[in-house]
Amino acid sequence: MLNLLHTKTFLAVIDARGFRAAARVLGIAPSTVVDHVGQLEAELGAPLIARRRGAVRPTPQGAALLPLARALVSTAERARTAVMGAPLRLAASSNIGTYLLQAPLAAFRRRGGSNVDLWIGSNPAALDRLTQGAADIAVMECWQPADAFEAHDWRREKLVLIVAPSHRWADRESVRPDELIGEPLLGGERGTGTGTLLRRRLGAVAGQLSTIDGFGNTEAVKRAVREGLGVSLVMKASVIDEIASGALVALPLAGVELVKETKIVLPRDMPATAPARRFLAHALA
Repeated sequence: MLNLLHTKTFLAVIDARGFRAAARVLGIAPSTVVDHVGQLEAELGAPLIARRRGAVRPTPQGAALLPLARALVSTAERARTAVMGAPLRLAASSNIGTYLLQAPLAAFRRRGGSNVDLWIGSNPAALDRLTQGAADIAVMECWQPADAFEAHDWRREKLVLIVAPSHRWADRESVRPDELIGEPLLGGERGTGTGTLLRRRLGAVAGQLSTIDGFGNTEAVKRAVREGLGVSLVMKASVIDEIASGALVALPLAGVELVKETKIVLPRDMPATAPARRFLAHALA
């Protein structure tokens, strides 16, 4: 295969009508231009450029190469444009994609970042998309280290207990963890990020909680809590509007801080110029 860099240098010499002029166009030393052309000639086994009285012209072999060289360089540039112009494929767990990512994604686009294909689903499904190559980067609540991937700490999100304004706890300043026992807790079942956090932070109390699953997403949970079907533990960022309007009441758990530590994960071999790297730098800035 022809060396693309050497081919571009050969074209620059022909178009600029000289080695020194080509060096100025390319921003490299004249000796490097001579070396590139020499290596291309050695690779093809033929002289490509004839020099006479300070002027250059293609040899018959160089003239035969010219249209093919231009097509090769043009195709390479189109390939680069196609790849670099492809949208960033981003997978996110549901709460992150719904409540935390929209503002940084909008800012990324405004600052000239790539178009983004955002996929939102469960944390395990987001992980599957990343590991199977269906996503370039993922933002998740739970992550188990893997050699082929690198994970970066992103945001620490506090969890709050939400209740309906008519609930008996609505006027309280806080609720003890043991008071949750026997109270219908919407979400937080085993296998979810919240459930994992509860077992880690609440110890034996977590095993006695009456969790109710099947709501699918936080929006459904919030509506159920408003209707008095139970209470729930959710990221504070997901209920800012409802707290401000008085539709829900948020309370801390006494004596314990529940925090989800979100991660941005991407393959270790992701090129430095890839859109995923640019988004990572933007999100962490």
